Amino acid sequence: MAGAEKALVWLFGAGERQGGYPESFDAELAFQSWKILRVSGLICALAWLPYLRLDEALHPEIPSLFLLRLSLTMAGLLAILFSLFPSAPRHASRALFALCLCLECATGLITGLTSGKSPYLGGFLFVLMLVPLAPLRRRYAWGMLGAAILVFWGTGKLAGMDFEGPERNYSLQDLSAAALVSGVFVHLSDRLRRQGWAKGSTIQHQSEEIARDKAKIDSLLCNILPAPIAGELTREGSVKPVFHEEATIVFADFVGFTAKAATMPPEALVATLDAYFCRFDAIADRSGVEKLKTIGDAYMAAGGLPAPTRTHAVDACLFALRIRRDVEGHDACFQGVRIGVHSGPVMAGMVGAKKFAYDVWGDTVNTASRMESSGELWRINVSRMTYDRVKDFFELTARGAVSVKGKGELDMYFLERILPALSRDEQGVEPNEVFWERYRALQSNVLVSGGDPRKDTRRAR
Repeated sequence: MAGAEKALVWLFGAGERQGGYPESFDAELAFQSWKILRVSGLICALAWLPYLRLDEALHPEIPSLFLLRLSLTMAGLLAILFSLFPSAPRHASRALFALCLCLECATGLITGLTSGKSPYLGGFLFVLMLVPLAPLRRRYAWGMLGAAILVFWGTGKLAGMDFEGPERNYSLQDLSAAALVSGVFVHLSDRLRRQGWAKGSTIQHQSEEIARDKAKIDSLLCNILPAPIAGELTREGSVKPVFHEEATIVFADFVGFTAKAATMPPEALVATLDAYFCRFDAIADRSGVEKLKTIGDAYMAAGGLPAPTRTHAVDACLFALRIRRDVEGHDACFQGVRIGVHSGPVMAGMVGAKKFAYDVWGDTVNTASRMESSGELWRINVSRMTYDRVKDFFELTARGAVSVKGKGELDMYFLERILPALSRDEQGVEPNEVFWERYRALQSNVLVSGGDPRKDTRRAR
């Protein structure tokens, strides 16, 4: 059973459409010809074998009938053999035309040699009616139809064929009707194939254009919202708010922005902020944190959103180190940057029906903002909650308890750099492989410890 199924797939699945509708109608005809070439060759190879004994019984005096039948079988086998070549799909129309021409002319020759007797004339009429089924150019199909009739008529005249008497005239009328109907159907089939190709090509181009437009919309939506949130919005039409037990919020603010903004031309001010924030966006993607929004000159991002991670605090601290280095490495239009980081629970969701935005709420956000405002120029100020989660990766300097408006006294730390044993650069901004081993262990919730001296450097200053 499986073998028969594979054989059918080999016969009928040879021309499965891969790249959609081709650009030209000739290419479409070539595809359709390739689709039926193998099965047409198989039919042509086997269909005439049962007639060999009938030819011997009806016309033993015409041994050439056997050779003609055998030639049709050979033509079918050659068509199947040709279909195995890699170039066959490109030349399928020519191969199918040659096979059909051989079939039409050979049956016309056989019918003519037998003087157009009814058993053979009926078969010839049947073959003539098959011409419209071949996916060939209209002029080629008409030419093939005319060639078959000329071969039949010429051979029949040489064999002494005549159409005198009512019965023979009836056969002549059948032949004329079959040729006329076949010719008309060749025209109609050509029109239908052309219309089908044109409609299919139009639909395909429209579908491709729709797909491109959808990709643009999805890309724009993903620039506005995190990818999972954009996907949920597209699928469901809304986004459910989610409570995250842990996330890390980062606030970065340019010091001296207000005074500088009063003296800068608007275009220059916006261009400067845009240049910084575009680089921050790229750093956020690289660091695995999600940009949430900008508020004036403040940049807000989060680690562990929208998908929870065990490394959210480490990701956020890497991000903070990298954006500080970025600001240091460019012409300072402002006095500098101040960064605050805090970890804790947040509520996340999407608000608004127009100009909607993905945002977070909770005391963690407020505390992260206080970390930024309570920090110092060029320093990254982190809370005790963040310190506890990143002390195995970074050098931190304890500031002690700092009074914060509305919060009382909070323990704070300055994030200095990656631990020397875990860094591959002198500034301590880029991790080395040891860092990433420890990072992967944190992802797996496995504590890395042991006798490796490189892992005994964890400390807070």
